[in-house]
This record gives sequence, C-alpha cells and structure tokens, in this order.
Amino acid sequence: MSGQGQGGGGGAITGPVKIAGTINDARDYPTPRGGREIRRGHAVVVHMVVGVDGRARECRVVEASPDPEADRRTCQLAEERFRFRPARNAAGDPVAAAYGWRQEWF
Repeated sequence: MSGQGQGGGGGAITGPVKIAGTINDARDYPTPRGGREIRRGHAVVVHMVVGVDGRARECRVVEASPDPEADRRTCQLAEERFRFRPARNAAGDPVAAAYGWRQEWF
C-alpha cells in the first residue's frame, strides 16, 4: 500500500552532479615550507550539502589528511568553485542533498 508510511518523503531520487569547478593547482594550497611534502601521497575526504541552487555549503572533513590547513582549504575551495546540477526528488523538483569529494595530492 502506498501513502501509508511514517516517513516525510520528498527525498532525493537523483543525486547532485558536479558540472563545474576544479581544485588542481598546488598554488591553491599556500602552506609553510615543507607543506607539499606533508600532503604528497595523501588525500582528504569532505562531505558537503549541495543546495537547490547548485552550490556547495556546509563542507566538513570526514577523513583528514596529515595537513589540517590543507583540509580546511579544500572545503573553502569546494564551496567557492564547485557548481552542481542539484539533486531531484520524485516530482523532479530540486532538493538539497549530500555530496562527497576526495581530494588527492601527488
């Protein structure tokens, strides 16, 4: 039977799709001398919320790298640069939804 559940419904049926924005330049991470060596070979995983406007917000680190300042900077850059096609609900309306990003340093 439909329509008799306890949930509020309206959740995302399709997830957000990243359509613009990059973080791929070492100059994006101005760090003290030796900072690049600390990051090299490591990654940070961040989660954010993509709003109905296609912008990232509420970024937070969920798997830290050895460089906390670079982790913070990754969230800042994601919120500034990334643009998304927002998630959609069953009716096709845009809805806010979670999105994860793994930033690796080589």
